[in-house]
Amino acid sequence: MSPEKVRAFPIDRQVFLVREVAAKLGNLHGETATSFWRAKASELLDLVVGSGRDRTAASDEVRRFFLAVQREMLADPVAESMPILSA
Repeated sequence: MSPEKVRAFPIDRQVFLVREVAAKLGNLHGETATSFWRAKASELLDLVVGSGRDRTAASDEVRRFFLAVQREMLADPVAESMPILSA
């Protein structure tokens, strides 16, 4: 298969990664959580852009990932009341 026909699996559907980030964020609070998310979002944006997506599409994909992480955090029945971070 030629490289121009290969499409990366969307990061918001990578369940292991979504759960891993949700678990980490669930254990962090305040500025530490915000700093972690910003670093992770930047890392993911670079990863998606590096896979060939333009920056706008990559930003949209990172936003969808963030929403998936929030859904995972809210679905966790053991989770305490957690603040929702803005993307």
